[in-house]
This record gives sequence, C-alpha cells and structure tokens, in this order.
Amino acid sequence: MNKEHTMIEEAVIKMVRQKRLEANINPSKLAVEVGLPRDFVRKAENFTKGYKYNINHLNEFAKILQCKIADFFPEPYLKEDCIEEYHIIVEDRKKK
Repeated sequence: MNKEHTMIEEAVIKMVRQKRLEANINPSKLAVEVGLPRDFVRKAENFTKGYKYNINHLNEFAKILQCKIADFFPEPYLKEDCIEEYHIIVEDRKKK
C-alpha cells in the first residue's frame, strides 16, 4: 500500500487547504499563527510522512480561518472504513 494518511486525514487536510486558500493565507503564515514550525502546513498539504493535523490544530485553524471545526470534515462522514485503512498503514510501517 505504501500510504501514510487515511482517507479521512487526507479529506481534512484538503479542506483546511481549501479554507486557507479562500482566506488568502499562505501555508507558512497559518503555521506560524498557531505556533507550528513554518513548513508544517506545507508538508501536511503535500502529505509528507508524519505531518497531519490533530484536533488542537483544527481548533486554532478554525479561529484563524473564521469557520467551524466541523467545516474541515466531510458531511455527514466518509463511507470508507478508515479504521481498517489505518491498521493497514500501521502494519505497512512495521514491515519497513
């Protein structure tokens, strides 16, 4: 599989990017505003291994981007089994 992010993680990262672009804020500025390393948002948006958002990041992003945390999540949910996908990713990491 050789994948690092589940579909739900990818969906959230894409939605943060969309909201960031709508607000005309560059990745570095968003990262610095929430106290993250300058390149964190850019790396997350490029789906770099180890770079994903947690609920604390999303809360701060919502404040800056003036939206609800829920705006970062698909409505009403993803149909795919993200837990199974997560376990596959973890197992793939163990094999490396």
